[in-house]
Order: sequence, then structure tokens, then C-alpha cells
Amino acid sequence: MKRWLKILVTLGTLLMAFGWVQQTETAHAESVGYSVSAVLPKNQDDKKVTYFALRVKPKQQQKLTIVIRNTSKSMKRFQVGVNQAITNDNGVIDYSKANPTLDSSLKVGIKDIFSKDSTQKVNVPAKSTKRVSVSYTMPADKIDGMILGGVYVKQLTASDSSSAKKGVTIKNAFAYVIGVRLRESSVDVAPDMRLHTVKAGQINSYNQIQANLQNPRPGLMSELKIKSKVTKANDSKTVLSNQKSNMSMAPNSNFNYSIPWGSTQLKAGEYTLTLDAYAKGGYHWHFVKNFNVTQAQINQLKNKINTPQQKNYFWWFVAGGILILLLLLIIIYLLLKNRRRDDDDSDQTDAK
Repeated sequence: MKRWLKILVTLGTLLMAFGWVQQTETAHAESVGYSVSAVLPKNQDDKKVTYFALRVKPKQQQKLTIVIRNTSKSMKRFQVGVNQAITNDNGVIDYSKANPTLDSSLKVGIKDIFSKDSTQKVNVPAKSTKRVSVSYTMPADKIDGMILGGVYVKQLTASDSSSAKKGVTIKNAFAYVIGVRLRESSVDVAPDMRLHTVKAGQINSYNQIQANLQNPRPGLMSELKIKSKVTKANDSKTVLSNQKSNMSMAPNSNFNYSIPWGSTQLKAGEYTLTLDAYAKGGYHWHFVKNFNVTQAQINQLKNKINTPQQKNYFWWFVAGGILILLLLLIIIYLLLKNRRRDDDDSDQTDAK
């Protein structure tokens, strides 16, 4: 019986150790050695958020201050800038690009109102904090909706700085973004959606049908869900289909919504895209658009990688859980059986 107890304890210890290692790795990944926070001003019109959600006026000038806290044991160097909010091709609002391609509908953006010296490099000594300010001036004419961007803070390493002197692009190890939302009215402008070009293309060498979607208004689009299908023109049979949810679109931005080919190899010809988009607030847009895939495009795209089917490991986890449960049941059974045998031996000894 003692032998089985040792086995049970060993198994339990191994399981606990595995869980502890997983937790340790997660904690280590989350420890970046610094943090960034906003000093919220009096014209903050949403007290529940920790980013700059400000009510502003025409011609208003203001400094926005952030605090960089270096919790590491060495000096760190950071680059600070204020970037325009755009929508990337994953349907995610992106603040990381210093000079993004702007949508044609954007009339007044972050770069139009924030001073050029907002982009700066700062050193923060070990175990200390530093306040950094950026300033903006609102245009004289009243604006509708919102201007959306973010104070983007990225850590620079010593190797990055030395590479930068040689003309090599600086690479960041980790970055923080503090959102900046400026509006002159509490009334939210409703978003809109337009479908522009539809064409065959590639992302990371994977064949896609790319539908360019635009939000031409200064209103935020959230909880965006898209259902799409591609058929041959004048045919109801679906050739490709895709569905994606939990997306967003920044005001006055566009992105390429992609429909992977998967294992399908399209032939040259005319196709029809049917796309339905739904967003928070009860918005629904329906588009039907014909497009052509030419033989020249097929020749450029062939022999490339189609989107692989993502592996589903759910049943592996289920099988692993069942196996562990069976092992525990076997151990418990053997322990009980061994205990009965010991009790029987004890009873026989008493009878003698």
C-alpha cells in the first residue's frame, strides 16, 4: 500500500509542477519592465476609461501628459509619438504606424493637429518615472464626430540604437498605446460602410479574394461581423465563403477584408461577391459586386501557398484529460483493493 501511495504522490507532484511552470512562463512573458499611464485632464468626458477621451473646442490648445514608469534595474530608452488610428487588414484598430496610408475621407487627422515635436526619444533611469508631454491645437472650424489616435510608446534597446546609427530601421521590443479621442460634441456620428475594389491577391503568400471596405465617416464602428461568399457570375453555387466577427473600424479608414481560397484553385472568369456586414447599433450593410479573375492573375498566384486548414487540438486535450482520469481511477482502485487485502489479512490474523 505504501508503494501505491508513493506513486499517487509522485503523479500529483508532477501535475502540480507542470501547472506551476506554465504559470511562471506566463508571468515572465507579461513582465516587460515598464508601464505607461495617462495623466487625465479636467476636460476628460469619460471618467470610466484610462485613455484620453476629451471634449475639446475649436482652436483649443492643450498638452497631454503620460507617465513612463521604469521598473527594471537599468536605464531604458523609449520613443514616443502620436499616431493616427487606422484599420489593419485583420479588422483591428491599429495605432502602431507612424506614417500610415490615410483614407481619402480623412479631412483632419492626428498629424494635422499635434505638433511635430510630439515625436521624441526619452531616457528613463532605473526604478524611476518620467513625465512626457505632447501638445495639439484644434482647427478653427468645428469638426463633426471624432479624431482618433494614440500616444504610442515603444522601448528601444541598446542594439537597436546602435543599428539606427548605421541606417538600419529601429525595432521595438514591446510597445504601449494610450488612446486619444477628441470630439467637440457628445453626439456620436454614425459609421457607414462602402465596398470598393474586389480582386484576387495574396497575404503572406496565401491566395485571397480581397474586398476593400471603407468607413468614410468620423464615427467608430465596433462589434463588426462580416459574412461573405463568392460564386461564379450568374450562378448560385458557392465557390468560397468566409465569416469573421469581433472586428472594428476606425473613423475615416479602410481595410482589405480577405476571403481565403483554402484548398480551392479558382479559374479565370467573372465572379460575384455577396457580403453582409453587421455592427453595433443595429447597422447592416449588404453588398453584391461582380469582379474578374484574369489568367494573368492566376499565373502570378499559382504555385503559391493556399491557406491551410487550422489544426484543432480540442480532442487531444479531451483525450489527455480522459487518460489522466483513467490513471487516477486505476490508482484509486488498486489502493482500495490493496487495503481490502490488508484488512482480510488482519482479520485472519485476529481469528488465529
